[in-house]
Amino acid sequence: MKVGHKLLLVVLISLFSILNFSELIAQDSKVPGGEEKIAMSVDHRNGKLVFESKDGDFRYWFDSRVQFDGAWYFENKNAMSNGVTFRRLTFALKALMWKQWEAEIDLDFAEQVDTKSQIDLRDAFVKYTFPNFNFTIQAGHFKEPFGMERLGSSRLLTFLERSAITNAIALGRRVGISARYWTDYMQITGAIMGHETGTRIDKGQRDEGYSTNLRASFAPINKHGENLHIGLAGSYKIPDATSELKPNTIEISARTETYVFNPKFLHTGDIADVNYYLRYGAELMYINGPFYIQSEFMGANIHRWYNKPTVDLKGGYLTVSYMLTGETRYYYVDEGETGPIETPKNSIGAIEIAARYSINDLNDFDAGVRGGKSNQLMLGLNYYPNSSIKLQFNYSIVDLDDYATRKGNLRGNDDHSFVQMRIQASF
Repeated sequence: MKVGHKLLLVVLISLFSILNFSELIAQDSKVPGGEEKIAMSVDHRNGKLVFESKDGDFRYWFDSRVQFDGAWYFENKNAMSNGVTFRRLTFALKALMWKQWEAEIDLDFAEQVDTKSQIDLRDAFVKYTFPNFNFTIQAGHFKEPFGMERLGSSRLLTFLERSAITNAIALGRRVGISARYWTDYMQITGAIMGHETGTRIDKGQRDEGYSTNLRASFAPINKHGENLHIGLAGSYKIPDATSELKPNTIEISARTETYVFNPKFLHTGDIADVNYYLRYGAELMYINGPFYIQSEFMGANIHRWYNKPTVDLKGGYLTVSYMLTGETRYYYVDEGETGPIETPKNSIGAIEIAARYSINDLNDFDAGVRGGKSNQLMLGLNYYPNSSIKLQFNYSIVDLDDYATRKGNLRGNDDHSFVQMRIQASF
């Protein structure tokens, strides 16, 4: 029985028990720890159901998401699968406790390939904020502090998928510990990150891979409706210990900004004898009313043993968008991240047009790495009928070189286009 079916069975049994044995359950439903009770109020805030105590010491809220995608591909040399998929089906519970403590657990039930579990652990962490001092410490499983586009929530994406270079270089969620300090005009975050959950193996005498991360951002203009963000990030990383790769071996890959067709055209193959690699990134973002622009440049320098040449991979993107209905975006200086758009100003909802141009170069011919290069134009139209629902339409033109072959398993130089759409509910 698959994990998803087991979970459904457990839920049904639990629901049946609650409905039919409520009297018995009531006798054994005491919460351990005494008789302390705190009254909670219930509100609907920004599309979320929020429970909060009157003194503000406690707050609990749900953050769930449904993303249903469809895509169609054209002019392609390789067979590419048109179709639909549940991109994300997430359920998260977030909590503020005793004002200073925060915790979150976030699970994804979306479709995976057949050999993988249907349940994916996303965020699972505990965070403490020091009172009267803008400083937090966080431990658990969360996104590494690297890449503005990667750090932003998937429910806020301007396009269905992040840029190819972000998917290649920024690693996303890992087990680790981080610390952050911020003011009204800047933030700096440092972290030590370990493995990705689901990849931990019996390593024998092999040490677990890790990375050290540092990200800083400065906001010389920081007022609602006008924000300027400048950021830098760096990371020193030791190769992960995984069951798929030999020791001291890494691979870097990326899709062409679509997910329904799952294979990754851009793929370096195995890069062996890696001592360590350095990742770097630069960020620029500007908000002026309904106008929004964001750009990043990032790369990796992979240092190897036995006098093998260093591998240099790099790329970047530029995103521009405009709210035709006049809304602006929020910006959170304490996290160095862009937030959602404002609640639609009128009854018809909010409409956004957007364009992105990205370059992802996973070739380094001098080092013998031919992972492929992509130049990609993405056009987008987003409709927000309210703060909970978003409808998205993308059209993209992809230019691939001869080496974008998914380690030789696909035909190179497969220039193509596609359309993709998403229906999203966030609640």
